[in-house]
This record gives sequence, structure tokens and C-alpha cells, in this order.
Amino acid sequence: MVKEEKGGSLPYPKKGSINRLIYKLPLLLWRLGLGPFLSHPARGGRKMLVVTTLGRKSKQPRHTMLSRIAFKNKDYVISGWWQRADWVKNFHKDPLVTIQSGEQIYSAHARRIEDLEELRGVGQALFNSGGDSHFHQWLTDLGIEHNLDDLLEKANRVFFVGFDPVIKEGPPPLLADLIWIWAIIISFLLGLFFFFW
Repeated sequence: MVKEEKGGSLPYPKKGSINRLIYKLPLLLWRLGLGPFLSHPARGGRKMLVVTTLGRKSKQPRHTMLSRIAFKNKDYVISGWWQRADWVKNFHKDPLVTIQSGEQIYSAHARRIEDLEELRGVGQALFNSGGDSHFHQWLTDLGIEHNLDDLLEKANRVFFVGFDPVIKEGPPPLLADLIWIWAIIISFLLGLFFFFW
């Protein structure tokens, strides 16, 4: 069992801030139809996933893109802002979520990983994959050395979340509802090409 401790040293991005917009940019790319391409082939396939929760107050779908950790045919993620993240607060209120990873969409029950053996396997999978671009800095900010043993010893500083597939209908997934913009962009570029040709 992982003992509670306030984790994370990065300030949570405020609504309307530049940082918040930067973190939302991958969702825009997903809506443009690039979801299946937001992966890293050299690291074993799909690298990102979208988790959709229901807003704890609004009850509306809320989408968050996170770095994916694959372990034993299940998806896992890390909450970089621990329990301060809105999506974590949302799943504490209602653990039924929808997961999108590449072309796959499924409903799941979200839960914090507290079993140390499961955490060991997920942590090993994370180190094997190399993590995302923030992985090394995240460990440093948490005062964790870049090795599995230190991560497990300081497991109370991290917030790993697992998604257990369920046979229920979760919140509506994020749609590629902006894919039509590509037709406008291509038409514009073709128009420029023929105008100046």
C-alpha cells in the first residue's frame, strides 16, 4: 500500500495561462485527426492516450492527453500534478472513464496504483520505454534518482493510475471533429500553387 504524500513540485497550470494552452495542444491535434499518429514507433507503438472523465461539477466530458505506459496488456499513466490534476479529481468522483489509444476506444475503471508489485511492473515498463520528454525532469523535481529501486522506495511521491477495462459505456470519447480543416488548408495551398505557377 502506498502511503499518501503531497507529490510534485511543478505549479499546476492556471486556466487561461500559456502553459495550460500548451498542454491542451495535443488535444487539438487529436481533433484534427492526428490521434493515431501521436505515437513513437521506436518505443513499441502507441505512446499517448486520451482519458475522458466526467466533470465532477459540470457532468460534461473532459478530455486529457497523457503519456501511456503499457504493462500486461493494460494502459497506465502518471499524474504529473498528483491529485491536483482536474482529471484525477474527476475520476475520484466517478471512476468510469473512456480511454482512446491510437485507434482503440474502450471504457475503464480508473484507479490509483497502490500495490507495490504492480507498481514495480509499471515502473519497469516506464523505465524500459524511456518515458516521455519530461520524465527525467519529473524524477529530479520529485527528488527521485533515475532508477526503479529509488522510485519504489519513494512511491509515496508519485501518482500512477491504471485503467481496468469494463463492459459499460463510459463518457463520450474525443472526436476528430476538426478534420474538415485539412480540406480548407489543402485547397488554399493548391490555390496558391496554381496562382503562382
